[in-house]
Amino acid sequence: MEIIKFRPTYKTEDNLVVIDESTVPIPRGFLIKERSVVVFPSGSKGGNHKHPRRELFYTTGDLTLIYLDGNKDKISMAPENGEYKLFVINKDLPHVVVNETDKETCMFEFADDIQHGVEKVDLLINEK
Repeated sequence: MEIIKFRPTYKTEDNLVVIDESTVPIPRGFLIKERSVVVFPSGSKGGNHKHPRRELFYTTGDLTLIYLDGNKDKISMAPENGEYKLFVINKDLPHVVVNETDKETCMFEFADDIQHGVEKVDLLINEK
């Protein structure tokens, strides 16, 4: 998995943040076939699976990504120091995104294929 940091297109004096999709650093050769906005209510999760397509994720909130790439790792997806994080989810990488906060937030997702070949992988065992 790779994380690509980027700055928003612009930010106003009132801290309004605008991210124009054309400024998101899509990796070279990644052909976007699907775009989604995923709404995560407090306490919800998405994924807990693997599949043969590649995905790119970023969020403006504080979601948690858990993935299995040799070892099981857990990482905050929240922006830091004015930079956003684009997560490159390689094909067949077991992953789950969890909203462990008390606020609803959105995740923006790009995929290089339609969803298919999904295999459940429970990464939330022993997680709090």
